[in-house]
Amino acid sequence: MNLYPIALIASIFLHLLLGIVLVFSFEFKTPVKEQKEHSNPSPNSEHKTKPDLVHAVSVDKSALEKQVKKLAAKKAAAEAAEAKRVADLERRARAAENKLQKDKQDIKQLEKQKRKAEADAKAAKQKQIQESNRAKELKKQAEEQNALKRKAEDEAKKAKDKAKQIEEELKRKAEEKRKAEEAAKKAEEERKRKAKEAAEQAELERQMRAQMEAEQAARNQQRQQYVMTEVEKYTAMIKSAIQVNINQDFVVAGTACRVQIRISQSGVVISTKILSGNAVTCKEVDKAINKTYQVPVSKEADVTAKLRDIILNFGE
Repeated sequence: MNLYPIALIASIFLHLLLGIVLVFSFEFKTPVKEQKEHSNPSPNSEHKTKPDLVHAVSVDKSALEKQVKKLAAKKAAAEAAEAKRVADLERRARAAENKLQKDKQDIKQLEKQKRKAEADAKAAKQKQIQESNRAKELKKQAEEQNALKRKAEDEAKKAKDKAKQIEEELKRKAEEKRKAEEAAKKAEEERKRKAKEAAEQAELERQMRAQMEAEQAARNQQRQQYVMTEVEKYTAMIKSAIQVNINQDFVVAGTACRVQIRISQSGVVISTKILSGNAVTCKEVDKAINKTYQVPVSKEADVTAKLRDIILNFGE
């Protein structure tokens, strides 16, 4: 920790206290002395002696002197600590400088040894390279002679193998040609057989499709007739279910109402739309539809689908 700022502050504060003590000593000692020499004590006098004030000043002065001594001691201690710290830093700096000089000498010596070792290693490496090159050259010459011998032997063997390979290749191609011709003949026979079977099968399937389509058309026609019959039946039932809820007392005689209704799969009336007719009569029809709420529907999906959106005529 750096004690120099503390010592400086303590010094400044000490000088300030000394100045304050001197001022108070000058202001309070002179009036007291003059009062003792020139004034007579009088109970009614405005300039009578005040012993309590003098005592208080004396006490303050004593306290200030103690504080001054305390600060002086603290300053001395701080200065001593600072001097010790500076001396310690100087000692450590000298030690570091000595070590640095020694390290420099050691480094120079090591660098010298390193250069010598590198030179020795380089010479040894050069010698090793020369010996290695000579050995490689001798080995290369021996390998070249062996290679020439092996090459001649290999070429002779390759020529013999090539002749044998050509002979075997000719035999293989002849066999492949024979098999290919035989396979082509069988393939043509198989193609003709399959083509005949395919034609017969196609004709049979065509006849079956025609028959099935005719049968399906007949079934569809029958179903369509049945569905339309069921639609007419349920339309009449729906109209009848609504008709019983129409209040005939409010229907205008001789008038009619044409209405479109949408029905859910379960028979619940989803919406109503008046298409044409007498307003009073149509109003009663609309009330009757809302009152009916649910109408009879078929359990067959295709019949119910045609009943989802129907037009009914009421009146006339």
